[in-house]
Amino acid sequence: MAHLEDLENGLNYDLWANKAWLECLQSKGAPPEDLAILGHILSAQTIWLLRCQGESLDRLPVVEPTVETMTEISERWLKHIKNHPDDIIHFHRTTGEAHSASMHEILLHVINHGTYHRGELRGLCLARGDENFPETDRMKFMLGIR
Repeated sequence: MAHLEDLENGLNYDLWANKAWLECLQSKGAPPEDLAILGHILSAQTIWLLRCQGESLDRLPVVEPTVETMTEISERWLKHIKNHPDDIIHFHRTTGEAHSASMHEILLHVINHGTYHRGELRGLCLARGDENFPETDRMKFMLGIR
């Protein structure tokens, strides 16, 4: 099924981009607020995975941004979507509101959410006059330009 491959590629891209930013931020001793943004990306990935597995949390979990954690979350997502690629997920937001969405739409949201916040990190670097950061454009990943 073609869209399953697209979702897997999206997850692989997201992991690649998150790892690149983590390595960059750690190597330059970036402010804790920058690492917190990566933590937020991983927290969102985790809560959405838990929602897809039938759990509804009332707050985002705290997730430490490490390569191991990033890899583990990505592997859990990959395993889950292989078994449930076309599911409709019924979930509750942290506010308690009930909603539903397809697995495809949820995973697109998760991947786009990461892209959005990595763009935020790029903006923070530029605001500090730091132009030494990873270019994590999706096409760069898809073409193997690294």
